[in-house]
Amino acid sequence: MNMFDSIKDTIENAGFGRKGIMKRYINTFSDNNLEKDEKLLGVAAPSDKPTKLLFVTDKKMCFYHMAASDQSNDLKVQNEEVTSCDVNSNNGLAELTITTTKGNITINKVPEQTADQIKDIIEKISQK
Repeated sequence: MNMFDSIKDTIENAGFGRKGIMKRYINTFSDNNLEKDEKLLGVAAPSDKPTKLLFVTDKKMCFYHMAASDQSNDLKVQNEEVTSCDVNSNNGLAELTITTTKGNITINKVPEQTADQIKDIIEKISQK
């Protein structure tokens, strides 16, 4: 059984003309935000347009609101600062809500399988 890959799936679900943009976002994040020994574990974005991006690593979580004129909605938290993760599914899409000590992260229209994997990753990290 193959493990579901939210990174690959997020690129595939980015929609016509957006797969290249999604790959660039992921590559840019990996090149500029990962420490030497840090691993990118999962990525989530809305299926219709990737304006909100969530990157989950083995050390931190980074949320970016790409359509915002400023970065006031962006949030970077250490994994220890995550208090809960909820997935509300509806017809194959889900609302992903992550509660942290610094504020909430909510992304709508995430493919359900991607949202479930992000929740699994967060739960495994919090058990360490």
